[in-house]
Amino acid sequence: MASKKNLKKVIGYISSELLSQAIFVSLNSERNIEEWNTIFTRILVMNNDYIARISHKQPGMSAKDYFNALCTSFNNEAKEIVADIQKG
Repeated sequence: MASKKNLKKVIGYISSELLSQAIFVSLNSERNIEEWNTIFTRILVMNNDYIARISHKQPGMSAKDYFNALCTSFNNEAKEIVADIQKG
């Protein structure tokens, strides 16, 4: 990523897309509302957590390694959420 600002925008965009996809799928789902509320909460917590982690780099790690690990972790968590949504 070119900057922290752009990374925050990308994380926000992906999180909002995940949330809208989850809402859309939940409208035609057999799952109960509590399971969907858990997924919605998980998306919002993920968004807030990763945005906060961008601003506070872990001491002792180079910036490049930290942000590469952050992006990889975010992508893996987003993939897990997509899989949960698709079970819908």
